[in-house]
Amino acid sequence: MKKKIFYTLLAVWIPVLFTQVQAQVPRVSGSPFPLSAIPDTLYLTSENYAPSEKVALQTLMGVLAQTKPAILRDISGHRTLVENAGVKINDTYYTNFPGMLNRFANRLSGYILCNQKDKSTNVAISLAGVMNAIAIPADIEQTAINAGLTLLLDVRARDEAWALANYGNLFSQKIASYQQSSDDRVFSLADYSAYTKAFQFWDSSPSGALATSVYNRMNKGATFFGWGPAEYETVEQLSLKSMSILPSDWAPNMSALSNIPAKSKTFKQKDPIKPFEVKTGVHTVCFVITDGDNVQWLLGSHDNINNWNNPARAHVNLGWTISPSLSELAPVVYEKYVENCLTTPDGRNVLIAGPSGRSYYFPGRYPNADLETEATLLNKYMKQADLRIVNIIDADDSDNDPGAYLKQDNIDALFYYSYGANYTGRHGQIDWYKDKPSIGGRYTLWGTLSSPQSLANQLNQASTNINSADGYSLVSVHIWSRDVDDVQECISKLGPNVRVVAPDEFVWLIRKNLKGLPVGTGNGLKAEYYSGYHLDNLKYQQTDGNVDFDWGIGSPNQAQLGNNQFSVKWSGQVQPLYSESYTFYVYSDDGVKLTVNGQPIINDFETQGAYTRSGTITLTAGQKYNIELQYGEGNGDAFCHLQWESASQSRQIIPRSQLYSRPDTSNGPVTVYEHAQYGGFHAGLPIGAYKLAGLELKGVQNDEISSLKVAEGYKVILFEHENFAGDSIVLTSSSANLGSTWNDKASSIKVLANGNPNLAGSYTIKNVNSGLFLDVRGGIGGTGDGTPIQLWHGTGAANQTFTLKHLGDGRYTVTAYHSAKCLDIPQSSLNEDVSLWQWTNQEASNQQFIAVQADSGYYKFISVLSGKVLSILNESTAPEAKVVQHTGTGQLSGRWQLLSVPPVGNGTGLTGNYYNGMNFETFVFSRLDPTINFDWGEGSPGAGVNTNGYTVRWTGKVEPRYSGQYTFYITSDNGRRLWVNNQLVIDKWLDDWDIEYSGTITLTAGQQYDIKLEYFENNGGANCKLSWSSASQGKEIIPKNQLYATPLSLANSSIATAYEKTATGKDIVLYPNPATSHVRLKFGAKQARMIIYDALGRQVTPTRIIYSGQEINTAQLRPGVYLIQLDINGIKTSKHLVKSAE
Repeated sequence: MKKKIFYTLLAVWIPVLFTQVQAQVPRVSGSPFPLSAIPDTLYLTSENYAPSEKVALQTLMGVLAQTKPAILRDISGHRTLVENAGVKINDTYYTNFPGMLNRFANRLSGYILCNQKDKSTNVAISLAGVMNAIAIPADIEQTAINAGLTLLLDVRARDEAWALANYGNLFSQKIASYQQSSDDRVFSLADYSAYTKAFQFWDSSPSGALATSVYNRMNKGATFFGWGPAEYETVEQLSLKSMSILPSDWAPNMSALSNIPAKSKTFKQKDPIKPFEVKTGVHTVCFVITDGDNVQWLLGSHDNINNWNNPARAHVNLGWTISPSLSELAPVVYEKYVENCLTTPDGRNVLIAGPSGRSYYFPGRYPNADLETEATLLNKYMKQADLRIVNIIDADDSDNDPGAYLKQDNIDALFYYSYGANYTGRHGQIDWYKDKPSIGGRYTLWGTLSSPQSLANQLNQASTNINSADGYSLVSVHIWSRDVDDVQECISKLGPNVRVVAPDEFVWLIRKNLKGLPVGTGNGLKAEYYSGYHLDNLKYQQTDGNVDFDWGIGSPNQAQLGNNQFSVKWSGQVQPLYSESYTFYVYSDDGVKLTVNGQPIINDFETQGAYTRSGTITLTAGQKYNIELQYGEGNGDAFCHLQWESASQSRQIIPRSQLYSRPDTSNGPVTVYEHAQYGGFHAGLPIGAYKLAGLELKGVQNDEISSLKVAEGYKVILFEHENFAGDSIVLTSSSANLGSTWNDKASSIKVLANGNPNLAGSYTIKNVNSGLFLDVRGGIGGTGDGTPIQLWHGTGAANQTFTLKHLGDGRYTVTAYHSAKCLDIPQSSLNEDVSLWQWTNQEASNQQFIAVQADSGYYKFISVLSGKVLSILNESTAPEAKVVQHTGTGQLSGRWQLLSVPPVGNGTGLTGNYYNGMNFETFVFSRLDPTINFDWGEGSPGAGVNTNGYTVRWTGKVEPRYSGQYTFYITSDNGRRLWVNNQLVIDKWLDDWDIEYSGTITLTAGQQYDIKLEYFENNGGANCKLSWSSASQGKEIIPKNQLYATPLSLANSSIATAYEKTATGKDIVLYPNPATSHVRLKFGAKQARMIIYDALGRQVTPTRIIYSGQEINTAQLRPGVYLIQLDINGIKTSKHLVKSAE
């Protein structure tokens, strides 16, 4: 039998059994990254080791890892990842470096003496890897002597040029490390340098003599780690030499992580849960996070709440760049990123390969022949990492030729940025290689160069021609200055003419709308796996996105199939893009039989060995044809790859989008069945609207539903025709037989909540089983995002008061009064027993609950996202018990009693006007402050305000929830005075601090009273807190719900001061005001220039010409106070606009 070698041949120094390792931690053929052995135990070390100990430790780690990793630094959450992968952790030497060195001294040939932070450190690190030694800074030499080690070299007076001249033949020619050793970067990367036998060096010029000497000794295609002194120059020099770099100068633990396999056998991104869809009259946008080539960032950011683990990512369509090399450098970390990319009803995250492929280089500077080789290697990484799009950064004067990349069968598209102009130099230009696009960056969200508002302004004015390249914008999001929250803010300001999609749908739309191709929405082929060569015994079945498998000498599932004598049958439909003669290829080991449209075009099932077979058939574009591929594996190597090619279609693996099959059966809150009495194929449908394409994605064909099950809290509407047209029927319970009227008649469906719609209001919420109350941990101070939800004794405090806001059909958000944050399923998880927390309202499905009547007037709450019931972990009745989501089993802890309390307001805070000077002398800015709960320390309250000697005036209205006498409290540093209902309640305009002053006034529940608080800061620390209490109201910071800003106070703003003038003889009318979706301005001139500013004086709309009475769209504005500035014949006038919620 012919053998196909597809894993990297490892260096001769790896003393492990190759076949054992390759089955668990594979490398693509041609990988430059070495592999040794999977560790079963790692010794964990503290980051509190002394600096010199860290230098030595790294080289010890790297040298040991050449045989098998033995040490892991306790940093960046790596411990948890490797433990989850089955590796044991031993902390015996956690703070004991001498003990660690004694433990492994007999594995070393000696030590190399160096300084702690200079060129000699790089020399010692480099030589340690090739001399089986440890680098020892001079101040800890005695530790090495005590361990019985012998001095091999003293390099304290040596530099990298000396090491290269005398030992250069010992170092790797595939990997080198460009690493500064005179600062704290010396404490990172060295373990990987020693492990890979890389030469580690620093040259202050990327074209200096030392750097050039290093380049000249390396192989073409070599990978550099670390980072050079100047980004552009470093990348350019390497590119000219057919080399590349992975930013990693602060990267730890790679010597261990590169030898630990992921839990899953293969990496697989999540499939879409909604069908791709063409919508006309919109500008289509794709946001992509930058800098995914940065390995050090990737190694430490997998749990970072500000980016990769930001819960907001579940609510946006977003691309994330990532290095496919990470799938080998740290498989457990790469797996975590695949898991972190969420697909929910509210958003979809998609990984794309970071610049400019497996590592960073400029394709326009890379010699053409070598670029073809690099692209071929990248193609293998794309398959291994399950990536389909490559993000390119290229030199500005490059020809931007995409051919080397797009001819590869695992690369569907390029996102192409120019280095200059902050990645926007290509202005959205789209180039093509056959039917694959290279899409240029158009806009960026980058630091102060653009803001969410200014970008939204540009997108709102962009072309809506979906058949033109102008109708599409690729937006880079600069991760070092912007994050997911900024993307979400920008999206919130977009009008209805702008559509944001994930990267895969973005590419799909461009191919479909610009090329006119019948690009499919397929889900892959049905795959049936058998033991025995001739489809003898069916073991299991699944859906495979395509047929592109390489099992080595193993099998898809050793437990069920063994390693030899198994077979597979793939079946479904194939949809060509062109009306042409197609050639189908099957490269396999062993036999195959391929049938297309009922015609056997390849029939070579009994021949064993590695061969490429082919056959041709004429097909029509867009039509679906039945396809079946049978494959048999005898002994030895096992692989099977199904490709196609035509005059217009480049040869490639047939992609998932063009292959169709019925997916596996599923269940949901509404489950539809092919036959009556709940028989045949069935599919679960969560809440949503399903056109025929959406049903087909679930496996439901047109006019095929004969029975259905409806869970408690849900209802379903069946429609006779596509797109929710024709007759319809509403079902609120299961039906075993839809009868002659509706049997096999439904073409579209809506699944809705069916809860109690009459519960809007404010409550304390009591758990019936325990008698304890729903509670936000931390009391009234627990106001932050991510604060856990628990049970606690009833206190009546604001953190136990919740507002149920009805969203329709018995769906609610549950908002904590004290924080104005919603109950939230963390990370949009579908998992059992996930604990709830509170989070800022995102209007997302993981923050919505269906209220369903239970027994005895109680209620249960069902998560709209997961269908699980709000209950208590392990049915606990103890205080601090966790509130979780759990499958509904009739559990006692899932029943809740709603106890009405006075209604909570809907305020948003007070208007704060900030001045420099001790008596409101110089106005600086105005803003909306949700609460008065500030501690500025010795800093400033905001840009432009002094750190000492300033005043603030907060104005608006306050609304009590109870009637009676209220006590208002102010604690501040320094002076304060407070008016409520125009009465001076507190008057302590004194230069003192940390004294609580109070005053009383009688108020009526639900009535709004004028409130004004004045404050001055003289010198030193600065803080101000405003609280209240009454006989019915516990003492608390007055929450924003009960505070209402005064629009007129905006007249004090800098915008108003600068622009508000009287337009004599021109009466201007603004209506409606307050407004929701639009306003009109009536004035006595032909036209006017208009700009809208927010309360902070930021321009939120571009300058535009308007006519009297013209409708102005304000739907994209958030609720709040705005100033409309008009320029009429050179005279500037302003009007205040209050934007209300929809």
